Amino acid sequence: MADDSERVPTDRQINATLSRCPLFRGLPEDALNALTMEVTPFTVHTGTILWDQGDEPLDLVVVQSGLLCEFRPNRTGRRSVLHVKGPPHAVGDIAVFDRRPHLASVEALRESVILAIPASPVVTMAAASALLTRNVVLQFAGHVRTLAEQRADLMILDLGRRVAKALLRMARHTDPMSVDVGVTVLANVAGGARQSVSAVLSRLERRGWLVLEPGRILLVDVAALHRYAGLAPAGTPVAPDGSAAR
Repeated sequence: MADDSERVPTDRQINATLSRCPLFRGLPEDALNALTMEVTPFTVHTGTILWDQGDEPLDLVVVQSGLLCEFRPNRTGRRSVLHVKGPPHAVGDIAVFDRRPHLASVEALRESVILAIPASPVVTMAAASALLTRNVVLQFAGHVRTLAEQRADLMILDLGRRVAKALLRMARHTDPMSVDVGVTVLANVAGGARQSVSAVLSRLERRGWLVLEPGRILLVDVAALHRYAGLAPAGTPVAPDGSAAR
């Protein structure tokens, strides 16, 4: 990890991010201030591996800006993506709290600013705080729910709808919303072959739902993508002819 002093957040910004992080939400001001004092901020560039599967958990990482991906490589070299995390979410929490090696590797999908907190003070604080312990339980429950939904999506949804859900999950809330990842990363997230995902993106672009640009994807009809991905009431039309990208 390489420190970039030009992008180092202030203590006030760090404190604000920690207060919004689901893991630390609701903690009293003195606890947040204590955590802020433990933080070391880093700027990590696209493609940087923060840690590999099997590494010991040295830090809990909170995303200040950017996007991180937790993945497990398989024997063929393809990646099984477990989670994609943006601000203000935490990464590495499972290994930190169960004190066992990381279950997955973590890579920066785009240039990111991260807040590294040594594992020991976080674990010590959790042991003394019923609220933080409750947040840890809720965080773990969220992980289980996300993995269960991803498993169900792979069995139930076609590739087009999985791509739409992945786009919405990774989008930055700009105007229009944008996804700054390549097709290979998107294919890993959606669980499809790169060529097939490229074909899906082309079909969605022809529908007018997105625009493909070098290095990014603009989501110009977010409502249509939500309906198509099944994130709106069933029966909502998604296209005049009712067809679906596959």
